[in-house]
Amino acid sequence: MLASTALPSFAADPVTTPEDQKALTLTVYQQNITLVREQRRVTLPDGRSRLAVIGVPSALRPETVLTNAATPDRIRVLGQVYESALLTPEALLRASVGSTVQVVTRHPETGVESFAAAQVLRAQGREALVRMDGRIRTLDVRRIAFDNAPSNLRARPTLVLDVASNGAGAEDLTLSYLTGGLSWKTDYVARLAEDETSIQLAGWVTLTNGTETSFEDTRLRVVAGSINQARRPVRRQKAVPGIMAMRADASRELPAGTAVSDLRVFDFPETVTIRAQEKRQLALLTAAAVMVQKQYRLDGNNSGFNRLQRGVQRSSPTVRYRLENKADTGLGRALPSGTVRLYVPSAGGDLLCGESNIRYTPVGEKATLTVGSAADITSERRQTDFRRDGLPKNVLETAHRVTLRNAKDEAVTVDVVENIPGDWRMLEESQPHSKRSTGQAVWNVTVPAGGEAELTYRVRALF
Repeated sequence: MLASTALPSFAADPVTTPEDQKALTLTVYQQNITLVREQRRVTLPDGRSRLAVIGVPSALRPETVLTNAATPDRIRVLGQVYESALLTPEALLRASVGSTVQVVTRHPETGVESFAAAQVLRAQGREALVRMDGRIRTLDVRRIAFDNAPSNLRARPTLVLDVASNGAGAEDLTLSYLTGGLSWKTDYVARLAEDETSIQLAGWVTLTNGTETSFEDTRLRVVAGSINQARRPVRRQKAVPGIMAMRADASRELPAGTAVSDLRVFDFPETVTIRAQEKRQLALLTAAAVMVQKQYRLDGNNSGFNRLQRGVQRSSPTVRYRLENKADTGLGRALPSGTVRLYVPSAGGDLLCGESNIRYTPVGEKATLTVGSAADITSERRQTDFRRDGLPKNVLETAHRVTLRNAKDEAVTVDVVENIPGDWRMLEESQPHSKRSTGQAVWNVTVPAGGEAELTYRVRALF
């Protein structure tokens, strides 16, 4: 049994709790950093006092605290102490080493409790080594009753401000600070149209509160983009199991992304509540029909140009859907980086076609969803010739044949991409290539339904 004791109190010093909040704003970045801005109504005595701000996150960074009073000349903050040591049985036991505590015993028949004095010699976890009745014993903390709680232990993380007030009374005090423990990411759900020329797209902001602090009725802002942070000692946030997942009502008004300097800020129009250790999803965007272009891409063997290869390399092209972020294609708003899960309709219900990560995509830019490999399109790649004899130093010639087979009931076009290192020149090819970059040759090969197509080429390269 752990005897209940009152927390240390400061009779003349005021206390403010989250119930005193008048306004709260969370600005969450994608780098485990959150700017908290809260306004509280506090009542202060005249002169010096210690204002205990209860209910701040344990990952608060005290060096970032900024305070402002509604009446600037009314309150001055002279100093501060962040008290993050929490009142727990283990902490209480550690603080009692060298002190006298009461050991609780219970009569087995009557159930009457009695207490005996004992001196704590050592504490390890929930176990204590005590001297009692001239003997040394090991006890569980549940058998110990404590007379007092140390003044440096609090039930919740507390920021204590040393304030000087010009007159007694109530005042609105604004606190701003940085904290860790909150994060956000974007998850997209896309459904492919039957003709595979458009997708229905929904975006969700997944907000995770890994702290022990709940944020009630807060204005929420999430920031896309990376900010520079000064190097500081790493303090790891302990993962706590049992995080709840909750999805918000998608019928709420959706946030608009606005540019602030070189960042993109998404302001949610309605206040939200996110509980401690909770994961919540909030609707970010919906688009009924976004135009996409389907592509098949076959990447060649990048390491096979400067040596002799034997055998056959078999593979299948990847399936990609490209979209352009423009209003006339069904979008026209910034897309934060995130994971897109693409579903395709079928007679038995929707199927997951694949997942793809996209980078932050501003308006006017393109995004590519690579969702998997084509099951009914295959390829065989052979090196048909390789020689160095008779050529200048570090020059070689290599020839390849790529055979594409299509088991689908419709013709497809496959982009065959060969990454050719060094300085090179195409000598022969069965169809013209395009040179998208210095080291890349691309052929658009049409493969008939139920048939095959062959691409051959010979290249000379200087390594």
